[in-house]
Amino acid sequence: MKTQMTTLALAVLGGLGAMAMPAVSHAGNVGYYGDNCYNVNPASIITAAGHTPVAVASLDAPSLAGLQGLFINGCYFATNAAVDSAVNSGMVLIWHDPNWGGQGSKSLPGGQTVPYSYNGGNRYQIDFPSGSPITAGPGGAINNASLDNGSSSNHGYVDAGSLPAGSQILATQDTASYVTTFAYNTGAGKVVFSTIPLTCYFAAGPCSGNAASPGMQAYATNLIAWAIPGGMVTTCASSGYTGTQLLWCVKICESGLTGKALDDWIHRWIRQYRQLPYCAAGGNPPPV
Repeated sequence: MKTQMTTLALAVLGGLGAMAMPAVSHAGNVGYYGDNCYNVNPASIITAAGHTPVAVASLDAPSLAGLQGLFINGCYFATNAAVDSAVNSGMVLIWHDPNWGGQGSKSLPGGQTVPYSYNGGNRYQIDFPSGSPITAGPGGAINNASLDNGSSSNHGYVDAGSLPAGSQILATQDTASYVTTFAYNTGAGKVVFSTIPLTCYFAAGPCSGNAASPGMQAYATNLIAWAIPGGMVTTCASSGYTGTQLLWCVKICESGLTGKALDDWIHRWIRQYRQLPYCAAGGNPPPV
């Protein structure tokens, strides 16, 4: 047990080294656009992520002006010059593509083209690599089981070796090199692309009664909050800690402690709770 606790303490220290402290959020305008093939409205998810939803009727420069993000809500979408320009100027594009168009590859802003390997309607698992920033947030904590066993949890993958340079892998199939969600920066903006038919699992969507629906909605909320500047940030309170655990979490994650003082609190936490605080575990603490 002592060896296990020491190992866990080192893991906490490693996670805290890259920890981002909570910050003041400033909600942005996030547009949503698409053919609405799943008959859902993503406005409530965008709001839960800490942003203001804006319906977008057409993808032209006037419609995109003033948007911090653009969420594609549909089964058919192709980027165009106006979207590419907006992303280059700082907008975040979030596109979950069910691939009903059947294209073998997808053209993305920044001149990127990625091959989409289509799996049809198979129920592949969705896992999160270590350090994925979307396993915690205003949507709640999610883990490697949260998005599994949907009617079709994802429609395929992009091979890790084919991602744009500098991409960050956010989610995969159970084969780690089969990427289901990734993000990359281009110009002043960001692109998030996914093979998950996400909006099918939103309220009133055809997959809304599926066991994966709560996890899909939590994933969507966390992803939007993470990807688009000004979204809600994760804190000890938003992670559900209360009482003594909340006080101790604040000491470790949000008080700016360093050195021996931080180390003492970490060991106290581990002795008491046998798991990692949110800021070291990404919201997915492993048991000891």
